[in-house]
Amino acid sequence: MEQAHSFFSFPYCSIPLDSAIEILLAHSAGPQGSSGVSLLEALSRIAGKDLHARIDLPPFDNSPLDGFALRHSDSAGASKEKPVLLRVVETIYAGDLPRKALSRGECARVMTGAPLPPGATCVIPFEDTDNQPHTVGLFHPLEAHQNYRFHGEDVRQGQGILRQGERISGAHLGLLAAQGFTEVPVFARPQVGILSTGTELMSGPEPLSPGKIYDSNRYLLAARVAALGAQPFCSPKIPDDPALIAQALEELLKTCHCVITTGGVSVGAHDYMPQAGSYIGAQPLFRQVQMKPGGWVTALYKDAVIILCLSGNPGAAAMSFDLLAGPLIRHLAGAAVVRPPQLLGVLQDPFSKTSPQNRFLYARQEGRDVFLPRTGFGSGLLSSLIGCNCIVHIPAGSPALHPGDTVELIPLSA
Repeated sequence: MEQAHSFFSFPYCSIPLDSAIEILLAHSAGPQGSSGVSLLEALSRIAGKDLHARIDLPPFDNSPLDGFALRHSDSAGASKEKPVLLRVVETIYAGDLPRKALSRGECARVMTGAPLPPGATCVIPFEDTDNQPHTVGLFHPLEAHQNYRFHGEDVRQGQGILRQGERISGAHLGLLAAQGFTEVPVFARPQVGILSTGTELMSGPEPLSPGKIYDSNRYLLAARVAALGAQPFCSPKIPDDPALIAQALEELLKTCHCVITTGGVSVGAHDYMPQAGSYIGAQPLFRQVQMKPGGWVTALYKDAVIILCLSGNPGAAAMSFDLLAGPLIRHLAGAAVVRPPQLLGVLQDPFSKTSPQNRFLYARQEGRDVFLPRTGFGSGLLSSLIGCNCIVHIPAGSPALHPGDTVELIPLSA
């Protein structure tokens, strides 16, 4: 195989996280075009273009509850001691049209969602009346437009309802369906190759041999890839052999828009990812990022595809994925926002270590409160990831942290 870049000439300089992300985005091709899919297929996809409301919503004035539509002026002075009596002139169900306008002293029985008859200015619930078939007694006065749902109060025709680059939620689908859409344009899902490397790896359900571990990274990262709206493609695990790793990378490069690998990125005797990259003629982008955990990250570039090589330690791999691969995959998917904005929270648990370099901790945010995992922060730990919905960023040079300290947060969102 061609050796365009030798292992020993690969750059070791550690670069800032922001710089690493900028390099990845600059070498990324971006979204691969858009096409229409059905509403039910669009959940969690990225909108391929702006969509605007076709109609006002609701399309007519209607009742938000089951009751009687009336002119509010007719309810003046009503009380339990002296009910105001009105004549019921019709019953209007959802989907019906009113047959007549209300005159003084008249009302119409209406069901939730039913159009309001001309002249009606409010609706009184059934339970606030004596609810008789032909006449109805009102027990309290009403104000103009009380219990009244206005035409167009939710959405106006022409109003933007979905922006290009926005992730489509269930609420979006409901709104699009209410507008009569049956399809929505979405960007193509990027295909993300996942490759676990390491002679120590085994797959269940085979019994675990001494000195071996089960491969958890492929499942951890595949789930994160899918949550970002991309399609994970998992290659068979590969032992610590640079030639075999190179072959696996070349296969993934044929169909994938980016490749994520785990293992072999540090400076040990069997850390072969840079060497495998040189075998396939990949361009080295960077090898180390100023962050802990997960600072040993190798980024390669071949045939317009980024190969992002992460640590084999699950906690470190997850952190590198969330901070580096997350923005890259969002960009490939067409997301308008590729890096969630940082927030502030109040730490509820102590962190006794000083942080000479940028440190990142998984945590759980509840309102303004931030809780650290009770299971610790080792780069090989998996249990500390469970229940976490944010990452605490501790800037380089920070002292130990105490409950009540304000901390920077990076939300863990798609």
